[in-house]
Amino acid sequence: MGHPLPAKPDETLTKPAPSSLATTSHSSWLTLRVILLATLLSPVCTYWSCDQVVDRIFSLMIPPVMLTLVVVLANKVLIRFAPRAALSEGELVLFYGMQTLICAMSGEWLATINPYIAGYALAAKNDTSIQNHVMPYISGWLYFKSAKQLKAFNDGGYPLSYTLTHLGIWWRPVLAWTVLVTLVCLAMLCINTLMREEWTRRERLAFPIIQLPMALTAGGGASSFWRNKYVWGGFLVMAAIDLLDGFHFIYPSLPWVNVRFLGDVSAWFPSPPWNAIGWTPIGFFPFIAGIGVFMPTDLLFSCVFFFFARKAEQVAVASFGNPQGVFGGSGLVPGPPYLSEQSWGAFLGLFISAIWVARGYLSELWRDIKSGAKKPSDISPRAAFVGLVVSVVLLGWFGVELGLSWWLVVVYVVLFLVFSIALTRLRAQLGAPSHEMAFMGPNQMLVDFVGTQGVPEATISRVVTTFYFMNRIHRTDPMPSQLEAMKMGEASGVSPVWMFGALLLATIIGSILGHLTLIYFGYYKGATYSRHLGQLVGTSDTAGVISDLVNNRRPPNPTAITAVLAGFSFVLFLDFLRFRFPGFPFHPAGYALAMNFGVDYYWFGLLVVLLIKMFVTRYYGLPGYERLRSVAMGVILAEFVVETLWTSMAIATHHATYSVSINGRLGWNL
Repeated sequence: MGHPLPAKPDETLTKPAPSSLATTSHSSWLTLRVILLATLLSPVCTYWSCDQVVDRIFSLMIPPVMLTLVVVLANKVLIRFAPRAALSEGELVLFYGMQTLICAMSGEWLATINPYIAGYALAAKNDTSIQNHVMPYISGWLYFKSAKQLKAFNDGGYPLSYTLTHLGIWWRPVLAWTVLVTLVCLAMLCINTLMREEWTRRERLAFPIIQLPMALTAGGGASSFWRNKYVWGGFLVMAAIDLLDGFHFIYPSLPWVNVRFLGDVSAWFPSPPWNAIGWTPIGFFPFIAGIGVFMPTDLLFSCVFFFFARKAEQVAVASFGNPQGVFGGSGLVPGPPYLSEQSWGAFLGLFISAIWVARGYLSELWRDIKSGAKKPSDISPRAAFVGLVVSVVLLGWFGVELGLSWWLVVVYVVLFLVFSIALTRLRAQLGAPSHEMAFMGPNQMLVDFVGTQGVPEATISRVVTTFYFMNRIHRTDPMPSQLEAMKMGEASGVSPVWMFGALLLATIIGSILGHLTLIYFGYYKGATYSRHLGQLVGTSDTAGVISDLVNNRRPPNPTAITAVLAGFSFVLFLDFLRFRFPGFPFHPAGYALAMNFGVDYYWFGLLVVLLIKMFVTRYYGLPGYERLRSVAMGVILAEFVVETLWTSMAIATHHATYSVSINGRLGWNL
């Protein structure tokens, strides 16, 4: 079970022989035209991302895939009637890469940042924790400090034209936040540039998430993918089911085929301590099961196994009188079995393991940095290293301007980058359908290891309000999307320099347009119109965290530290066994992912896929697996196409519709 399929991981990217449309032309204007096209369509991507959150909360986000599909279909027409004007495969890959970054940047980070730009000023009047612990310390560059200019934004009911004429008061915080997140993303881009060869060529990580985008863009849209009967078989069956379920959502008297949440295991165990497993949905989600087809078998098994191990931990500690919730322990406060701390230790272990595996490459890389060596048409390691150092130093300076210590900001950012590096490599290797590492970030590590005794209130307030986006949730962390775009570009002949520049431009576009979209939503629907901005009234997440840390001073937490070290040691132990016993079925990446919340949605779908893959590969071999892959692509594509139809209806009518997502438009499972 521990072995992947007979093919090497990278063989999932096998494409037809190169044609005139298979690689990007070296002509600069051809590359510029697709960057311009991606920029022109970016408002569609950002609006979709901001308004329909359910479509971008997993690793393979729907807006970039569907916008790329539209461009590919248009390109197929050009291939037939005006082939000289058609986009190449590399240009389509560049377009997709930009859309993924635009979608990611206008996703979770901005949903965390933007509400508070006006939120503190609007809520301060009725919230003493904001008055006492937030307003005296926040920067006027990042936030409004008075609500005088925000009445129209708070009340809503104003058209787009009104928003456009009142953007003047918003440009300072929008641009300041864009500088901050762009510096973080620049550091990520530089790290991915430095590590790209190791992860894509030497270790040959599987990159399961990009299989469908690669198939869509192959040959500029002229590949055999579009003539595969297994793809279209999976597509037609799945599209019929999703259309039927969508109409059932509107007209409940119609029949339906439930392919989302099938039940809840916790309902079978109402008595303690077994009820400590918490919400344990039996969720299938065909598109996630489709992604699971591309995941290595040992990683599939490990995700499911360690998910049950986590639930067993919760039952065990509950039997000793420690209450459990959805997130385990004491909810979001450290408590047995310290699942979030175990996750942190696991990710630190994955980081150290990645460094150890790449130690030979890193030695070569350091020599190239010192000598200034580079490959033709590539970014020099020295330039990428300097970019990384400069971005981190500038983030430290940014913190100093806000009233924080330079060293504190640098340590904080480096800790977040370590987590993001481990997450990026995990997704490239595992293909996690989502990575919802809820409320896991540097705040947690610093409080556990350092405590808050003796830390000035101003420091606590400024750190939490400025860097909350690094702690809230990590479903659309941009670093994995950067690496996946680079991998696609490498396979399609895109210049790494052009890809780097395009991704950096997309980062800026996604941030600015995402802010402007959410600002428009405020003027149109009111500041508290939805979950996006629903925390503006009452004690918000950040104010509550600050108030708790200030009023309940904590020393370092030895038990939490032990849990971090336990997770760290367990990952290294699993790696030790894996390298010495071929076929060892337990992969540390599965442990790191399953110890937090995200696997809860789709563990059952991964289990079903694991059993199907084992059956197909045992009895039908590699040809059978290739057919299974084709069916999986058809299923994913069908779910995304039909979801686009229901999303368009939801946007147009302002009424909830059916969704294929792991969250529904009316709540988690609706």
